[in-house]
Amino acid sequence: MKNLEFITGLLFCIFTISGCKHSTQDDSIPTAPNENRRPENFIPFNYKYSLEELKTNFSDEMMQMAKKRNETVTDVNNKGKWKPTPESLDRHQAPEWLLDAKFGMFIDWGLWSVAGWAPKKEEGAMYPDWYEFRIDTDPAFMAYHEKNWGKDFGRDDFIPLFMAKEYHPEYLVNIAKEAGMKYIIPFCKHHSGFCLWPSSFTQRDAGNMGPEKDLIKPLIERCREQDIKFGFYFSTEEWEYPLIGDNNEIYYQLWGKGATIKDIGKKCSGKIPVKNFAEDYIIPQSTEFIDKYDPDILWFDGEWETSVYDLRSYDIAAYFYNQAEGRKEVAVNDRYGLENGERLRFKRGDIFTSEFHDNDNKVKVHPWEANRGISQSFGYNWQDTEDNVITTEEFIEMFVDMVSHGGNLLLIVNLDGQGALPKVQETRLIDIGKWLKVNGEGIYGTRMYSTVSEGPIRYTRSKDNQKVYAITTGWPGKSLELTSVTPEKGSKIFLLGEDEPLKWSYDKEKKLTTIEIPDKLQEESKRH
Repeated sequence: MKNLEFITGLLFCIFTISGCKHSTQDDSIPTAPNENRRPENFIPFNYKYSLEELKTNFSDEMMQMAKKRNETVTDVNNKGKWKPTPESLDRHQAPEWLLDAKFGMFIDWGLWSVAGWAPKKEEGAMYPDWYEFRIDTDPAFMAYHEKNWGKDFGRDDFIPLFMAKEYHPEYLVNIAKEAGMKYIIPFCKHHSGFCLWPSSFTQRDAGNMGPEKDLIKPLIERCREQDIKFGFYFSTEEWEYPLIGDNNEIYYQLWGKGATIKDIGKKCSGKIPVKNFAEDYIIPQSTEFIDKYDPDILWFDGEWETSVYDLRSYDIAAYFYNQAEGRKEVAVNDRYGLENGERLRFKRGDIFTSEFHDNDNKVKVHPWEANRGISQSFGYNWQDTEDNVITTEEFIEMFVDMVSHGGNLLLIVNLDGQGALPKVQETRLIDIGKWLKVNGEGIYGTRMYSTVSEGPIRYTRSKDNQKVYAITTGWPGKSLELTSVTPEKGSKIFLLGEDEPLKWSYDKEKKLTTIEIPDKLQEESKRH
C-alpha cells in the first residue's frame, strides 16, 4: 500500500485479566432493599376498565383503526421498493453509519425494574427482565416473590409503582455521548406488552398508566440534538394477549402456543381484546410508532417460538424500509421469527445479533452486533456490585476483540425502577469514554483487517485501506513486535494520542516489524 501510515494503539495499565468474580450461590432467599419490595401502603392495582369493558367500549374502534392502518401498510408495500418477502428483504444491506458506529446503548428498563432481581449465577447472563413471567413459572422466582412481595401481589401490581421519578433522558443521552456511543435503543415494548410511549392500539402504556407521560419522545429529541441514532426495540410476541373468539368471548393467546379460556389474573391490564393478534395489534402498533417517531433501527425481539408469517414481521420491516427510502438509511435486525420451524437469527437481517456471547468471536462475513450487559444482568438487579460488573480493562479487551472481528457492541445498561442509572454503571461508561477519546480512531469507521489477531494484539483498518491499527491490551515493554503487517518504506507509525512518529524497523528474513517505545512513554506507563 502506498504511503501506509501504520498506527498502533496501546492501552496503558492493563494487568493480567481473569474472569469476573461472582458471589457464591446462597441457598437462602434474600431480603430485598426497601425500594425493591412490597410497600407498606400497598394497594392492589385495578385498572379503570376490565377486559370485558375494554372489549365493549374499545375493541370495535381499535379493529377499525387497525384495518385502515393495515390497508396503508399494504398500499405502501405494494408501491414501494421493498416487499414483505425474503427475497426482497435480503437485498437490503446495513447502512454504512451502522457499520461505522461500533458502539451503542441498549436501555433495559420496564416494569420488571421495580422488582429488580434474578437468582445469582457464577457466570453467564441473569434475566431480571423476565421477573414478571417467572414469578408464576420458576420456583426460585416464586419463593423470592412470595417473601418480598407476597403471594397476593400480581404482575400488574407493579404498574402504579413504575413512576419514572428518576428518569432523565437528557442525562442518559449525555452519558451515552460521553461514553462514545453512537446509537441508543430503549426497550420500547417488552414481552408483557407495556409500552413506554402512548399507543393508539393499547391502554397498557406509559401514557395511560404509571407515569402517565411519553417516556420515548424526550429521549429521541435529545438523541437528535446530539446526533445519536435511535432504535425501536419491539417485542413481536407477548406472554399473553386477550383475543375475541367466534362466540364473542375473551380467550387468551399464550406466547405462540394457542389459547386458553382460563382466567389468567392480572396480567393483561389495559390490553384491548381483538380478533387477530398480528393484524389488529402488532402491525398497526409497530407501524404507528414508525410513523410517529421515525427510528433509525427496527430491533425485533420475542420471536423464537412463533412463525414469521404469524407475526407478520416481514410486512413491518418492508414498511419500515419503504417509509425511509430516499430519506435516510435504516436497519432491521435478525429476530424476525421462525421460518420452516427454524429461527432466522444469524440468517436474515441487516445486522445479526448475538446475546451474551452466544455467537461472538467468529470471523463474520455479515454485519453483526453483540448484546450484553455491563453486569451479568439483562435488566436492573439490586444485587449487582463491582464483583459482577465488567471492569474497564475487561470491557476494552472484549470490545476491541469484537470490533476486530467486524462487530458492533450494543451494551446493556439497566435503569432502576424509577429510571436512575446505577452509579457503578455510570462510572464504567465514563471510563470507557476516556479510553475511546484517545483510541477511538482505531475503532470508529474501521473494518476487518486481513489478520484479525496476533497474540494479545487485535487489528483493524481504515475503510480506505491507508491505515492499519494494532491495539494491544498489554503493555509491550520497550518494543512492539508484529508479524502480520509489512509497512512500506517511508511509512509513519504513531502511538494513538501522541504527535511524534515512533521509530521502527523491518527484518525481511524474520518478516518482523519492530516498533520502539520511547523512554518517555515507558515512564508514563509506570506512573499509570
